[in-house]
Parts: sequence; structure tokens; C-alpha cells
Amino acid sequence: MTTQKIGPGTFVAVVGASGVGKDALIAEARRHAGPDVSLPQRHITRAPGPGENHLPRSVQEFRIASEAGHFAIEWSAHGLRYGIPIEIDDDIRDGRSVVANMSRSVLDELAARYEHLVVVRVTVSEAVRASRLRTRGREDADDMARRLHRPDPAPDYAVDAEIHNDGTIADGAAALLRVIRTTPRRTSAPARRTPAVSESPIGPGALPSAGIVHEGSTVVAGTLGRYTEVGQGSRLADVELGDYSYCDRYCDLANTTVGKFSNIASFVRIGATDHPLDRVSLHHFMYRSAKYWPDAEDDAEWFAKRSSRRTKIGHDTWIGHGAQVKPDVVVGNGAVIASGAIVTKDVPPYAIVAGVPARIIRFRQPPEIAERLERLAWWDWDHATLRERLDDFRTLNAADLLDCYEV
Repeated sequence: MTTQKIGPGTFVAVVGASGVGKDALIAEARRHAGPDVSLPQRHITRAPGPGENHLPRSVQEFRIASEAGHFAIEWSAHGLRYGIPIEIDDDIRDGRSVVANMSRSVLDELAARYEHLVVVRVTVSEAVRASRLRTRGREDADDMARRLHRPDPAPDYAVDAEIHNDGTIADGAAALLRVIRTTPRRTSAPARRTPAVSESPIGPGALPSAGIVHEGSTVVAGTLGRYTEVGQGSRLADVELGDYSYCDRYCDLANTTVGKFSNIASFVRIGATDHPLDRVSLHHFMYRSAKYWPDAEDDAEWFAKRSSRRTKIGHDTWIGHGAQVKPDVVVGNGAVIASGAIVTKDVPPYAIVAGVPARIIRFRQPPEIAERLERLAWWDWDHATLRERLDDFRTLNAADLLDCYEV
């Protein structure tokens, strides 16, 4: 009898030797992951302590939970018992990605249980790994030596992605989140005929609700909404990208809140960070000082000041190729920024601006229609409602659509 595998979501198994920093990356990723990603706590027969924020269980408590079917996957390692809560199965049935630090000894079991499996291996240099094991202080010297020389339980198991974790935790977590959103999923399900879809501005194929971050992009300390796309080579730092919004290739966004359904063309820069005009020098040795002197600290006050100057881009906006929007600027709903424009002042809703510095050319909609569209706030309609009314979006002008759906 064949048991049907659990889907359509993905199980992302993070593997790697002790001391490579898997738990730290997962903890940091948990801070920035959207609702489409589940990062469950592991149940472990280990007392609370430094490192992983696990759920401590006695041997008896773990056995009782196991016999009651509370774990989806469980295993033994290093004299301890580990368990992943059964609730993750519902997350995967709901289409989410579940991410957990796993033993390589259970990869075959995961592949047999879940329709889609992504295996991510985390590595570091041996010197860094040994240093981390000493710092976390869980084991004595003999136990640490055994961990360092423990053989790989699945040396020939192919992985889908590898993260070299010698850098900062933030960089490693950003890499993990990119893998979660971009790595093709393994599947043993029968091949299905895929309906033809048109090519999107930044890549072919149907768009998953979890969104896509394309190759070579960096997303740090931000959130990505549903059905979002981040184009190849783009860099997003402390950016909230609303549902259905996208940026094309090689965009650079910082300290920015983007509404829903925003269309951002390639090579756009938003919220570009400043240099200190009023200081003796413009160079960042003054505030990125730790890069130059081991005994100097970065200027935290300067960074806090920069990050507080957020740029806000409204819903249903269009920002043309190569445009720039400066910090502290508010771009209203429905506005258009022409290619190459440099926006230094707020843009009213439904205005079209162009030039350097940008100035209003005209408005997309008459004032009374613009006001009604903002009250309607169609961008807050749910996915099913948007599909139901798609034909009206395609065929009706703004006034007629408002007449149909205004309450």
C-alpha cells in the first residue's frame, strides 16, 4: 500500500556538522520570515542553555509524547532525543515552507513523508567551527573532539543548496531565506501538465504565493508579502514589500515601505542612504569604523538616524527604469514616477512625475475618481475576489468599476 506524501508545501532540511551555526541562522531567519515560512522549535532531551531555543523534555516526557504521536519526525544523536512537532504537517498541507535543523540520518525518512524536500547544507572552515563549539560551552574537551570527528551519517546524499557561514549571522540568514524562496523543490509526484502562462517582467512561470527572490539578490532585515518578486541582482535592506509588488533586475532599496501592487522597474534606487555632509569627511571610515580598526566601534547613532528616515511607496504605483526616490519621501497611491526621475519631495496620489528634480506632469485620474479609488481600496481585496473581478479590471474604466463595487 502506498502512502500519499504530504504537500503541497516544502520541508526545508538544514543540515551540517555541529558548530557550523545552523541554529543561529534559523533563529535569525525566524525574525524576518513571512507567514509563508514556519520555523518550529525542536523538542530535545536537553536542559535549557546557550544556543538553540529548544523545548526541553525529560527522557520520560519525550517517550510519552512520542507514543502519543506528537512528533512528525524524531531521531537520536549525541545521546539525546530530538523531535519535530506533528503540527508541521498541517503547515505543509497549507502550502507553507517548514524549516528545521535536521539530522542527515533522517533525510530518507523526510523524502518518504513529504512531497517536496529541499536539503540545505551549512558549512564553515574547521577553525571557525572549533571556535564556535568552544564558545557555546555545551561539551567538555572530549565530547567536543568527538563532535569534530563524527562521520557524516549520509555522505552521499545530494543537497540542493549550500551556505558558507563564515560571515555574519545576518548574511547567513539572508542566504537561507533566499534558498527557501528560490530553490527548486524535489518531488516524486507524477509529472503534471503545466498550463501556459505569460512571462513576467523578471522571469517565466507561474508565481507561487510565497513569492520569488531571484538569483544573486540579497534581502536583509525585511519582509516580503504574498506573490512578490525580487529581480536578479537586487538588494533590499530593511524593506517591507507589500503583497503582489515586485522589483525588476538590479534594484537597490533601503529603509523603505512598499505598498501592494507596486511595479518597480529595473535599476531603480529607493531610500539611498546618506553620507554626513556636515562632518569633516564624507567617507564611511567615520561610521563603519570597525572595518578599519579592531578597537573601534561602528557609529550606532549614525546608523539609527539613517534607518529612521524611511521612504514610503503607496499601493498600485509604477516607478520607471533608473528612477531614484530619496529618503523620507512619500509616494502616494496610484502615482507614476517616470524613468530617470529623481524624486526629492512627496508625490500626491495618482500624480505622474518626471524630471530632475521630479515635477508633476499631470494626474492619472480626475480628483473625484482618485478619491473614490482610495476609499474603495481594491488593493485590500483578497486573492479570490481579485480573480472573480479580473475581467472587470480588464474591460471597465475606473468610473465604471467604481460604480460596480462601491458600497
